[in-house]
Amino acid sequence: NFHGVPQPTAATSISGQEDCCCAMITEKLEALSRDLDARFNLKHVHRCLQTVAKVLVVTTFVEDALRMVLTFSEQQKSMVVAGWQNPVLHTLLPVSSLVVQFTGAILAVLPSDSWRPEAGCYTLLAWCLWHPFMYRQETNCEFVLETLTIQGGLLILLSHFMLSRPDANQPLIGCNKSNSPLHKCANQLQALGRMLLVAIFLYYAFQKVHSYAQHEKIADALVRAAPNITEAYPQASSWGSFVVQGLLIVVVLYMCSLVIIGMKSRWIALFLALVMFFSACYVHPFWIFIFSSKEYYSEGVAGMEGDTVDAFTMSDHQRYFFFQTMSTVGALLLLVVHGPGNLSIDEQHGPMQLPTAKGDA
Repeated sequence: NFHGVPQPTAATSISGQEDCCCAMITEKLEALSRDLDARFNLKHVHRCLQTVAKVLVVTTFVEDALRMVLTFSEQQKSMVVAGWQNPVLHTLLPVSSLVVQFTGAILAVLPSDSWRPEAGCYTLLAWCLWHPFMYRQETNCEFVLETLTIQGGLLILLSHFMLSRPDANQPLIGCNKSNSPLHKCANQLQALGRMLLVAIFLYYAFQKVHSYAQHEKIADALVRAAPNITEAYPQASSWGSFVVQGLLIVVVLYMCSLVIIGMKSRWIALFLALVMFFSACYVHPFWIFIFSSKEYYSEGVAGMEGDTVDAFTMSDHQRYFFFQTMSTVGALLLLVVHGPGNLSIDEQHGPMQLPTAKGDA
């Protein structure tokens, strides 16, 4: 008997086993990370992804600027449709759109060792505020919130450029938490960018709830008017589909909340980027309208809902929405690349370090 000496208990044994398992898992993950870096060089992949994200986030601005050149007469007509009465504005607005968007996009993708990329971000942010009003799309919620999502990506990119200034004394990857005004401003912009980034997904969730409620309201009114109507008008939403849709909405809202607070936000942003990419290819396949001779019903364009348009106009609209979604993909990838910032749960003690076996080469 060893009096006064604490004896190991079952709880202590279990705790020791859990610590051992965690250590083993951590060791395995570090080994996997080193193996991946030895094969692909993670820092090189990081830089490539950063370039792809920057290019994608400005694609909608470049595409819209080129559209002004290639279809200038059509853009003048669209100014008339939008309600601009002064003939001078029918030319001035498309020209200003071309100059501002193209200039801002070129500046934003330049290397981050000067003031030009920041100027490009500010230019595109200002344009995003004006764009819905120029086309009288301020009542189009999806259009406005898609623009807000792109603005969120631009704010994340802007915060990265600010932290890459020579006077910020912060490397591209890895830094210590700083309380300087520049760092505080950059981190606040990054947090605001995260909140704006999920705007379109919150809209999709709300739209799903609203459409389901409207459907049930119409179905209930029909049943009250004619009890036998259920045979001719079966409810499209069974309990099974209702549960599935409800769970999907909860998952979307949960992921959006995690992005906002900066918890597991890189992985969630990567998942949402992949979803948006495949969604754009499915919902806005502008390429199938290019060589068509049919007429189509216009959807998603305020002021032209239900109008019959030719294949060229339909392709033009779908191409715009496609590249707008691609910019959303780029905005999400910017969060993947640069992370949520210090005002987050994941990186409140500093950005994630990329493990590497090859260094920066």
